[in-house]
Amino acid sequence: MEKITEIQTVGNASEEKKDQVKAEIKNLLLNHFQSLPPEDTEQLKKHEIQKSEGQITLISFINNKVNRLVREFGLEPYDIPTENYHIIPSKLYRKVARDSSNATAFYTKQGVIFEAESFQDNLLHFGAVALHETLHLKAFYSMEVNEEDTEIHKTPYREGVTIRSLQREGYHGDYHEHFRGLHEAIVSRVERDSISNLLELPELSKEKEWLASEEADQLKKKLATEKEMPENNIIWVGEKGKNDWERVGYPKHIEVLEYVCSEIQKQFSDEYRDTEDVFKEFLKAHFTGQLLGIARLVEQTFGIGSFRQLGNMSEEEESAVLHLDSLKKARIRIKKRPI
Repeated sequence: MEKITEIQTVGNASEEKKDQVKAEIKNLLLNHFQSLPPEDTEQLKKHEIQKSEGQITLISFINNKVNRLVREFGLEPYDIPTENYHIIPSKLYRKVARDSSNATAFYTKQGVIFEAESFQDNLLHFGAVALHETLHLKAFYSMEVNEEDTEIHKTPYREGVTIRSLQREGYHGDYHEHFRGLHEAIVSRVERDSISNLLELPELSKEKEWLASEEADQLKKKLATEKEMPENNIIWVGEKGKNDWERVGYPKHIEVLEYVCSEIQKQFSDEYRDTEDVFKEFLKAHFTGQLLGIARLVEQTFGIGSFRQLGNMSEEEESAVLHLDSLKKARIRIKKRPI
């Protein structure tokens, strides 16, 4: 597949300049190494770790799975080439990623980097995280492209449901973004619910057999109790016990999203049979960038201003906890209103 979902652009640059930026992004996807900056290419060729056959198979499976979701919402599917996924040593990863994560998707470079040490012994964990980052890369994407004299300034503006500051706000130190927490909740929920699909792959037969064992089940139950998290949030638990486990990220954010979907389903039970049908509205927004539909559902369920409030939920766990409490209070107020 050599098609890519149309990239949207905003800003004062001419249509010609905007088309050039779109072409650059497309080239980064389809001709990755040839289109990366020379310093990036040099670093990757020097340090990148070769992917295993299992990892390559998982990347192909993930492309197909996300493409099925993309088609469901009437969009054109496309594959992210295997070469766009980079496994690199920890030292280089920390230099590039500059955060505490173990994998990162770069929209402006159309690639994903993984910290090698975090995935060297766990193919299932690699698959789950690769799915998470692929969902990020295949989300709705728009750029702000401004032209000032002879210079072109280009920055990400929309990524999935996330809305970033305009350039002029960033210049004055007013940078902010909205719906980042919701964005991660949507992606993480798909990741969590896809673990069972990954385990059906022949390459993961040993992992599936182990996780289905009584010993693994007991370890998972114990871990879920100790960490105060749902069992289905645990990707992996190994025989080493408490130091050998992996989980889906953003569990509190998923909890917020599932509460929101549950209450919307109750409010609009004639339109939605179950919460999964409601969640599909959020997933649709992730791929299409169209927020008005979910904004209407949230506002009519939790009250005026509640969608904006949901947009203020950041990536921090504490933020998710506080927003869940606020949304529950808002829902109680709505229910108390006279009919």
